[in-house]
Amino acid sequence: MPKLSGRTIAEKLLRPIEVQALLGIGATTLWNYRQAGVLKPVQRTAGGHGRYREADVLALKAELAEVA
Repeated sequence: MPKLSGRTIAEKLLRPIEVQALLGIGATTLWNYRQAGVLKPVQRTAGGHGRYREADVLALKAELAEVA
């Protein structure tokens, strides 16, 4: 698959609100995950908002489902 800036073109990036909805968590929990290194943004917008890889979020969701 073609690459662009170290990422595949088809790789979808999610906004924090999309991550929260997908995981069923709030903004504080997402912040805590980021601080603990559980889920790191791969890109920042000009306004400083993080963008998260959809694949990373889905992997975390699967991992959380295993624990529960």
